[in-house]
Amino acid sequence: MMKITCNKAYSLLLLMFGVAVLTSCGSSKRLKYFQDMPQVQTGTEFKSVPFEEITIRPDDILNIRVNTVDVEASEAINDGNSAVPSRGIGIGGSNNINTQLVTGYLVGQDGTVELPVLGTITVAGSTLSEAKEKIREVTMKYFKEATVNVRFSNFRVSVLGDVARPGTYVVPNQQVSILDAISFSGDLTVYGKRANVMLIRKDNTGKSIAVKMDLTSKELFNSPYFYLRQNDLVYVEPSSAKIQNADTSIVRYLGLLASLVSVGILVFR
Repeated sequence: MMKITCNKAYSLLLLMFGVAVLTSCGSSKRLKYFQDMPQVQTGTEFKSVPFEEITIRPDDILNIRVNTVDVEASEAINDGNSAVPSRGIGIGGSNNINTQLVTGYLVGQDGTVELPVLGTITVAGSTLSEAKEKIREVTMKYFKEATVNVRFSNFRVSVLGDVARPGTYVVPNQQVSILDAISFSGDLTVYGKRANVMLIRKDNTGKSIAVKMDLTSKELFNSPYFYLRQNDLVYVEPSSAKIQNADTSIVRYLGLLASLVSVGILVFR
């Protein structure tokens, strides 16, 4: 009788172990990115959407640097890059979102910036390269030679949901992909839905759009939304497993206790 009981207990344990292994394999696959990517070898190539420059919008903050043969005029323009409050945290910063002071010219609601010496210049709707050329053309009316540099001071994206460090991140350049944003936030947790990441964006007309992004597919690299725009929001949805775990934690522990009691009865019967 004892031999049969032990065999039953052994079989039950093997069954539980098998279920755990299968569950682990399923969970491992669920956590992988780009699951349909072919076996990667040295020099493996795949298609990706080309980066397109971002256009400037009202309320953007631009760092504008102008150098001319007139040192005093150059300093007057460059010193006009005043400190403007911008909410967010820098890359690699803490989880606390705070108000930072970034240096630059604030683009007005009419789409213009007002520069010392040069006057008012319309930049909204232009890319950084186009704005640079516009400012250079105005500068050349006053000076024979000039170099101009324009960049964003407050390019920021927000990442919410099931990630390690949710928050708003101020990015030092404009070529930022959704994978960069995920990296800034410390990656998805094991509960984050990699196949259902939502990107929320407000377009140039003021309309908000929401797009589903699948991080498990290589088609992500071909998405027109692969590269982010200023003020984009990335939301990682929690899996049903996390929701069930949160709602049924007591039932789960009771079930585990019942299983242990059953095994104990079989072994010591």
